[in-house]
Amino acid sequence: MPLLRPKSDRNRTGRGLPEYRTMSCPSYGHRITWCRQMCTPTGGKGDCGRLAPHAMVGKTQAAIAAYNEARSAD
Repeated sequence: MPLLRPKSDRNRTGRGLPEYRTMSCPSYGHRITWCRQMCTPTGGKGDCGRLAPHAMVGKTQAAIAAYNEARSAD
C-alpha cells in the first residue's frame, strides 16, 4: 500500500498564494509577493500601502545615527 496517492488523484486546486500575500505595486507594475524596494517610503510605508522593509531602522542603525548626530553637534 503506497503512502502517497498518484499525482493524478491528488487535489491540485487551491495551491496558489492567498490573496493577502500578493498586492499590486505601482512602482514595479504588477502583482508581487515581496517588496522590491523601488519606491521612496513615506512614514514607513511604501506606495502600495504595505510596510516598507527598506524604511525600517534597527537598533544598531539607530544607535549609529544617534552617535553621529551627537558627534556632529559638538
